[in-house]
Formats: sequence, structure tokens, C-alpha cells
Amino acid sequence: MLRRLYYGLKEIDNRMQIERLNKTIKFSNPIFRKEKNIVKPLLIVCGPGFDQESPIAGSLMRIGFARGWAEKFGYAKLISVFELEKELNEHDNPAIFLCVYDYTYINKRVLNKLRSVDSFVWASIHPRKLSEFEKRILIEENAKDLEIWINNYSKIMYSEPKFVWNSACSETMYWYQGWVDDGLNWQIIHPAVDVIRYYPEKNIPKFGEIKIGYVGGYWIEKAQAFDLYFRKIEEIFTPFGYNKWPYKNYGGRLNEQSERQLYSTCGIIPLVTSPAGWLMGEITERYLKGPGCKGFCIADQNIAVREIFTQEEILQAESAEHFHDIVREVFVGNINTEQWRNAGYEAVLKKHLYSHRAEQIMNALTNKK
Repeated sequence: MLRRLYYGLKEIDNRMQIERLNKTIKFSNPIFRKEKNIVKPLLIVCGPGFDQESPIAGSLMRIGFARGWAEKFGYAKLISVFELEKELNEHDNPAIFLCVYDYTYINKRVLNKLRSVDSFVWASIHPRKLSEFEKRILIEENAKDLEIWINNYSKIMYSEPKFVWNSACSETMYWYQGWVDDGLNWQIIHPAVDVIRYYPEKNIPKFGEIKIGYVGGYWIEKAQAFDLYFRKIEEIFTPFGYNKWPYKNYGGRLNEQSERQLYSTCGIIPLVTSPAGWLMGEITERYLKGPGCKGFCIADQNIAVREIFTQEEILQAESAEHFHDIVREVFVGNINTEQWRNAGYEAVLKKHLYSHRAEQIMNALTNKK
């Protein structure tokens, strides 16, 4: 989820290189503000490759957090990591949203400034567990990420964030416990639904004939899960995404409205992540935006699902085989899909909006329970 936004492993000192990398960070409307008193500004740091118009998780989640914070506390701004020092000087007592990759580009002077503000860090598996994780998930494309996590560990510790967080679950704390052992406050903060982008909007003429629809990227590691869940039902499965799927019904890309309409309309929205996601117990936006559009969803075997939805709020398969069984039951009319659409949607409105996450972050910063 965090990857694919950053590149470069060494601290950048050369001004020309900084300018070149800074130009790869693209904002269209970086300031989010409500007509109310600003309780506390939030600065959300974005690194090389960030594009506010790109529909990938790393962009959409930051925008969601910004909107949720602005709704609750008045003001949020997306900023370039290369302009972090300037923004710190221009804002009064801000909260700072960082991720582990940002530290690649943060020098000692800025690290010292971070020690005196309310920063929090989107962290990854603790470095002491990386060797074991790498053995369990043998994917070459992860090697670069692992090196960044290791290289930036000392910088994170030196900056003394108020807390570090990830969207994992309590049952997979094994991978993250090192942050707690090292004296940092650990928080589980899940993605949420951005109600400006995701809400019920049916389009039966366009998507009503699709039995099973999926929107997302396709790559080698995720393919292991996709083939387990989808290859057997390929005839009734229609994937969409920004890179081509090796499935016969691949439907190309969808714009923002069409994605929302697909979730709201088609027969089944499968909530399937990757083997790495299963191992980490990671909740991605996928598990929330489908229900947020009142889609009929079936979640995969991810053990973290039951930490965000009860058994009455969303259906969950215990395995790929169980998923196929549920699909068969749906299409012979043995499952009340409308009831499940309503239950998932109501759960999202009650506890899974980005305004809820803003309150959670503020409570963590102020040590409120």
C-alpha cells in the first residue's frame, strides 16, 4: 500500500536533484478547509511520485485523511517532503503525517524540528522482523522497500514521533511489536471511506449485467491470491484496473464515477488482498469502499476483517473454496444480498468514515482514550 510512491535510497543533498524530485510531486488542490475555527492544522507529507489525481491507495488515503481532519478540526494540507521545513515554520502547532519512506529525504536539521511537534508515522514491519518476513514472502520487488525500511529506522527513532501506526490488526502484532519494545506508542489506524468519492450510485444499464466485479492493480505477489479466488470463476469475473489483468473479461480502467457505480451495482464485490496482506493482517481501502457504496461484498480470509466488521455486517469466506461456495449460494438465490448491502453500508457510516479516523488520531496525539 505504501510502496510505488517513492524512489531513491540515500539522503538527497544536491539542490538540482531535490528540484527534479520535487517536480514529480503533483498537487491539484492541496488545501482542505472547513468554515470553522482551526483547532489544529494537519500537514500530510507527500514524497516523490505523489500525484493527487492518481487513483492509487497512497494518494486516495492521504486525501481521505485530509478531508476527514478538515471536517473535524478545520484545516489540512498536502505538502511536499522537500518543503516540510518551510511548512513547519509557517503553521502554528501543526500535526505532521509522515510515512517511513519520507525519511529518506529528511535531513538532520528537519529531524530536530520534528522532535518538537506532534508528528506520527505510517510505519511498516519492524526492522528486526524483516528477515523473517522476507523469507515468508519471497518476492523480489519487495527488496527495495525492505532496504528503505531498514535505512530509515534510526531517523524515525531520532525524530521521536508521538506514535507510529499501520492498518494491521491485533492478532498480527508480532510483526510490529518491536516499535512498542523500542518505546514508541503504537496505534492501529485503518483506512476509511471518503464520502466525497465513495457513496451509493447505481448504474444498472452500464454495470447491472456484471456478476462479479473487481477494481485494482495486478502484480505478481497479489496474483497468488487472485488465481486462488478468481481463476476458477473467470467466466463470470470482470476485473478493471490501471494495468492489464491476464483474465479474459478484463474491462480496462474506470474513472472515479464508474468505479463508484460498479461497486453500487454489480452482483458481487470480492474483497481480496494478497498473501502479504494476509500475513500482516492488513486492512486496505478495498475492504471499506465497496461497503461504502452499498455494494454486496464478500471478504476473503484476512483475519483482520473481523476487527472492522462483525459477522452481521459483512460476509467473510474462510478460504477460496468457501468463497466459491458462497458465490454459488448467491446466484441460486439463497442469500439476501440487499440485507447485506444495507448492513455493510450502515456499519461504514457508523464507524468507518475518515472523520472517525481524524478523531482517533487527535485522541492519540493528546493521549485521550
